[in-house]
Amino acid sequence: MHFIKTLILAAIKKEASFYWLPRFFGLLLLPGFLFDTESLILFQSLVFLHASLGLETIIEDYLHIEIIKLQCVSLTKIFSILLINLNILYLL
Repeated sequence: MHFIKTLILAAIKKEASFYWLPRFFGLLLLPGFLFDTESLILFQSLVFLHASLGLETIIEDYLHIEIIKLQCVSLTKIFSILLINLNILYLL
C-alpha cells in the first residue's frame, strides 16, 4: 500500500516521473500469466520509453535555449508515442 501511495505522489510530480515510470512498468513484466506477444509488446514499449526518457534528459541538460529545448523535447515525446503505437500495431 505504501508503494502505491508513493507511486501516485511521484506521478503527480513531474520531476520524479522519469524515475518511477520505468519501475512501475517493469513490475508489469513480473507476472508469469502474460502471453509471449503481450510480454514482447510490453518489453519493446518499455525500451522505447526508456530511450525517450534518456533523450529527454540529454536534451534538457545540454540545450540552453528554452524554445529549442521545448521543441526538441516535444518532438521526442511525439516520436516515442508514434514508435510505441507502430510497434504495437506491427506485433498485433
